[in-house]
Order: sequence, then C-alpha cells, then structure tokens
Amino acid sequence: MINSDVLREFRPVVRYKDGSTITPEVVQAALQECADKMGIPVAFRNDQIKSGSFFKPTYEDCLVMYHPDHLNDYFNFCIRVSHQGSYAFVSVNDFGVSKQISKADHAEWAKQDRKGKPLSYKVGSKITSSLTTLGKNKQKLEEEQMYYQCIFDLFDEIIT
Repeated sequence: MINSDVLREFRPVVRYKDGSTITPEVVQAALQECADKMGIPVAFRNDQIKSGSFFKPTYEDCLVMYHPDHLNDYFNFCIRVSHQGSYAFVSVNDFGVSKQISKADHAEWAKQDRKGKPLSYKVGSKITSSLTTLGKNKQKLEEEQMYYQCIFDLFDEIIT
C-alpha cells in the first residue's frame, strides 16, 4: 500500500482521446517490451494508493515499476490509468528513497553550509558530513542517475 502523500510527479499526466483499450496491463506489456529492447532492467507489481482521511480512506489500483536489483534503494514508479468517458489518463509518479542521491545531496548541502564559516565550524561540519555520507559512491550514484535517464526515455517512448 502506497500513501498518496509520498507520491511525487515524475511526468505530467498524458491524455488519450480514444483510451478505451488502455489498461494497466496494456501499459505494463508495452513498457516491458520496450525495456527489453533497450536492455533496461524493470520489474512490476500491482499495488494500491491510499488517500483520504483516516475514517474515509479511498483506494486506487496502480502499477509499480522498479529496478529488480534495487527495490529499496532506487526510486519506484507508480503508474495509474484512469478513464473518463472515452478518455484515458495515464500518470506516472515516483516514490521511495535513493540512498546515493540522499548522501550526495547531504554532502553538497554541508559543503555549501561551510562557506564563510570559521575553521572550527568547517572541521566539525566535515567530520559530521563524512559520517553521515559514509558509503557514498560516485560510480553507484552515476549508474543510478543513468538508470533514471533510461527510464525517462522509456516513458517518452511509450506514454506520449
């Protein structure tokens, strides 16, 4: 179950005028076929998005796409298909955490924070930053960022 509060817009909603044949299964098959051709590793699972209040929650079915080797340390992609009359609307949101991106962001923030500060502050900040970014790996970060670029291309190919 995915809480709607954790979803971030990954790309704008795409509208199809004649969308009666567009279903999550059709979208999944098209994404999988295209990913296989591009050599991009993806996996899927069905899930639900919970929104609304505690006493009146609403649930919406969705499809989650993720990297099969990085379920908990890469972002996941929530794909929703909804219909209104003959129209179909496909939206893609991302959620989850990226350990490498979080560490890189923290390191950059700490670096900017040290500017213009006394030497004692800089030393303490450097030590703290080193401990909190332990395990930061530039190569892994670049691989993850390249994966997301491939995912952008995949969505551009299928959901247009």
